Amino acid sequence: MEQRTDTETVGFIDVGTNSIHLLVVRFYPDTSGTPIFQDKESVRLGKSLYSTGRITPEAVEKSALVVSRFARISRGLGADRVIAFATCAAREAANRQELIDAVSKDVELKVIPGTEEARLIALGVFGDQGPAERTVEIDIGGGSTEVIVREKGEDIFLDSLSMGAVRYNYSLNIDCSGPVSQEQYSMILRTVDISSYHAVNKVRALGFRRAVGSSGTLMSIADMCAARRGDGDASYFTRKELRSLMQDLCPMTAEERLRVPGMGKTRSDIIIPGGAIAEELMSLFGISRMDISPDGLKQGMMLDHQLSHGYTVFGARQSSVRALAHRCQYDRRHAETVERNAMSLFDQSRELGMHDLGPQWRSLLSCACILHDIGELISYSNHNVLSQVIIEKADLQGFTCEEIAAMGLMVRFHHKKFPGPKDSRLAGMSREDATAVRVCAMLLKMADVMDRHRNNSVRSARMRIDGGRLILSLSADEDPSMEIWSLERIRPDFQKLFGLDLVPVSVDPMTPVPSRNGAGTSPE
Repeated sequence: MEQRTDTETVGFIDVGTNSIHLLVVRFYPDTSGTPIFQDKESVRLGKSLYSTGRITPEAVEKSALVVSRFARISRGLGADRVIAFATCAAREAANRQELIDAVSKDVELKVIPGTEEARLIALGVFGDQGPAERTVEIDIGGGSTEVIVREKGEDIFLDSLSMGAVRYNYSLNIDCSGPVSQEQYSMILRTVDISSYHAVNKVRALGFRRAVGSSGTLMSIADMCAARRGDGDASYFTRKELRSLMQDLCPMTAEERLRVPGMGKTRSDIIIPGGAIAEELMSLFGISRMDISPDGLKQGMMLDHQLSHGYTVFGARQSSVRALAHRCQYDRRHAETVERNAMSLFDQSRELGMHDLGPQWRSLLSCACILHDIGELISYSNHNVLSQVIIEKADLQGFTCEEIAAMGLMVRFHHKKFPGPKDSRLAGMSREDATAVRVCAMLLKMADVMDRHRNNSVRSARMRIDGGRLILSLSADEDPSMEIWSLERIRPDFQKLFGLDLVPVSVDPMTPVPSRNGAGTSPE
């Protein structure tokens, strides 16, 4: 299948048992897609389903309205297509065709089996190549709970269990909107035991090294545990924390639970059965800590679309950088020219012993080259400062906070005054990292002025050391005199940073080369 080179926008709609979710994604060239809009609406398709076996006409009508609105929003944002999947409630309802017919007036609704739902969830959480180590993934939905064991892109085990926060809320004859007794809570735990028998035995036999949870229920639990812990870190929770949380939540009414920090507004009545499922599965599987992923079915739908429609799936770092550059309407030709020349300068200067920076810094410099001018979307004046701000606020995926800060500073320093080693903007960095940022920023600055007129004229730049001088020989399709003049202005900062006198020259003997006092000379 040929790689896609055009830009496409797609709306993905997940019709779940509790809520309907929308994710609108724009697929730019050289990216794995970037979300441009998200929304969700609680519809509670399972409210009557698990007591009568049918979805009420009111829930069908509300679902049709929400899907219709989400489809219109998607198309209004330029969506070429809208993909809608329905999960557990639609799978089990005796009148599911009524739901399909009502919704399909605006978009075709496809009902997917439980194992396909599990596959897509794992794809959304881990991507097509991960995780590196064997991991159990648990997604507690409204009507079903998906359990996956995955390692290095392979789904070793997939199962969809008939248990969910909404299902148990309306099918066990327990009023979870009021206080739940210990006896009632124990009844939910026993129900989990019965429903998960096969999956527990299989997961135990396969083994795993890490546990990851997804879905609104587990994210809400993580938020509450983080609030109780006091550190605000909702990326995980422990079984001990969950057990303590549930002991405190059970005696409360739904209204009282709403006042618990971290409790989602639409989950106070279903958090007890959802928490019970999480607690018992963690106990049965032997999970002491569960990491939390914000991704799930919608993201899996997005990635599955890419894999089946000719898109190259890029790494998170490259994809998020390119997507941000596209959204800022960057000059792609100039950015890629700067990147090519900067990578060449990085590799040559390392070979010459001018620095000892490794692949991490090379990668960050490459990304900084792509993003160095994105601030021009707002204003050319001080665009380097604006580029730094955008980078720091753009929620780039795949980077640490320290890497984003370093990349932002490289971009900040590529234009106008170059910083000294004690510049206040480098405060908080180690001396080694501050030096690395300055080295990368200098190489970016050099590569940028080598394409001063954005005409891709400089084909190559070769570096060699001659005594205390760094001879930089430019090969260009056009007269590079103005590029050489720009490099001349960098000489003092280059000397302070590397201890070498920068001498830019042209390899074309017909091209005059400016001397240090501005007079033309012949190249060496």
